[in-house]
Amino acid sequence: MIRTLADLLSSIIREELPKLDNAPVKHAPTIGDMYEGLSSDILNRALPDGLGLRVVSGFARDGRGHLSGQLDCMVVRGEGEKIPYTDSYVWHIKDIIAVVEVKKNLHSTELRDAFTQLNTVSEIENAYYQGADEEPDGPDQNMTPSVRTFAEMTGRIAWDGERPVKLSYEDDALLQTLLLEQVSAIRVILGIHGFKSERAFRLSMVDYLERNVGITGFGPANFPQLIVSGGYSLVKANGRPFMTPLVDGWWPFYFSTPENPLRLLLEFIWTRLDEMYGLGGEAWGEDLETEVGRTLLSFRAVRVDGRSGWAVQTHDADNETLDATPTMKQWSPEFIGYEEFVLLTRLHQGKDVRSDDPEIMSWLESRGVAFNDVRDRLLKTRLVASSLQSLKLIAKECQLAILPTGEYIAAENSTGRLDRWISRRMEN
Repeated sequence: MIRTLADLLSSIIREELPKLDNAPVKHAPTIGDMYEGLSSDILNRALPDGLGLRVVSGFARDGRGHLSGQLDCMVVRGEGEKIPYTDSYVWHIKDIIAVVEVKKNLHSTELRDAFTQLNTVSEIENAYYQGADEEPDGPDQNMTPSVRTFAEMTGRIAWDGERPVKLSYEDDALLQTLLLEQVSAIRVILGIHGFKSERAFRLSMVDYLERNVGITGFGPANFPQLIVSGGYSLVKANGRPFMTPLVDGWWPFYFSTPENPLRLLLEFIWTRLDEMYGLGGEAWGEDLETEVGRTLLSFRAVRVDGRSGWAVQTHDADNETLDATPTMKQWSPEFIGYEEFVLLTRLHQGKDVRSDDPEIMSWLESRGVAFNDVRDRLLKTRLVASSLQSLKLIAKECQLAILPTGEYIAAENSTGRLDRWISRRMEN
């Protein structure tokens, strides 16, 4: 459904955009209003019915009178305060789902301006969520999605039963960032036109970051979830929905893609709405393709000389490499061995899988397999994570199957994706 809707909205933009581009108006604020109006209309069309959501412009606030800069589009719920004699609103940050800054053209200057503007939203959020005199009262404080994302990224459990697990500084910084990502507004920079090539867009972001290394306001949580410049996008892999496992302790945090930016925008917003309201598996359609991200930035929490912060790696790619990299690949469940299948079945049945279980160790020994080898293969599935000597199931709905070929498979199936994959494979 998301892909179909994104294609429909793209066709509307293709039809309406030439009218704006060719308008005889030269008044800059009016030109800005036209592109913001088109963006608001597209956002309204993209929102599911029946949830009481709307798109407005105006300002974000906390409960202590702090205001953000003026924002082009806000996807909101609940009630806001209309500013007299205007069409703008002041809306409490807890009820803002997404914020979109709109630019007719997005190049280096506009990128810096929009980034700075959206950081005023981050400042309001920090004042709200960390303020001692105002307790967050939003209804969406279930941190399970962030804890699951952390486990998928690291292969380690952050919450064991009723108690948090003691984490290293690096892991704790990552978890806290993921928690903030879950509750903060989705921030988007939408450039209708922009860079002529994906590489030029990537280099512009790297240049902007390098000019601000060491300055507060450029950690992972400050980056917009999505930046669009014409036909290219920079996307945050924060687990909602896009997730990348750590690589040697580094978080491959930002990637570029020439994929349909409206589909990416819908993925971010609908994932948030699914966490808040439960949209159901039908919202995602077939969902049998996954994005191939071209990594741009990797982050890692560090402590140097008593100071805490984030180290960053940039990943260069020439035009030839970018052009040769596919944007999508066919989704497939995890093909696993018999030993992994048996242990996953135990976990699925609510039984323990521990490295000090005599029965499990004896059975694996009889098959000539080491527990550590099976554990490592299971961790690579991102369906389980480790907690001391135990393995824990972290998938929302892990499903197992044996194919007619005798192969064993396992996958997350909360949206029915594995069912659809099996049906298509059987048809073929």
